Amino acid sequence: MIQRKQTVFLLIAVILGMVHFQAWVLFGIQMLASAISLIAIFLFRRRPLQATLCLAAILVNIVWYIVLAVLIQQGLLSESLPLTASLPIIAAILCLLARRGVIADEKLVRAADRLR
Repeated sequence: MIQRKQTVFLLIAVILGMVHFQAWVLFGIQMLASAISLIAIFLFRRRPLQATLCLAAILVNIVWYIVLAVLIQQGLLSESLPLTASLPIIAAILCLLARRGVIADEKLVRAADRLR
């Protein structure tokens, strides 16, 4: 359902996750976050699950930065990061905005159910 703003947020998060990084581990983690966001787009009829998947995508994006720090500390990556290293945090923020929209939709549906 493309009319919902959270769908647009999740779609942008998926696109941002398609960037290739130096280490395959980082690329794999970002692909996992993108896959979770893509699955969440198609679960628009199951809003509680969609909100949970948005939270999972946020956590995977945070794990990306933890793995990045470990790789830099071990000397496997250089300390000078490219501009693309900021994309996972942007994707996490977009997933957070999408989650807030999903929760707002769920509250709206529950309020409409009470009125019936």
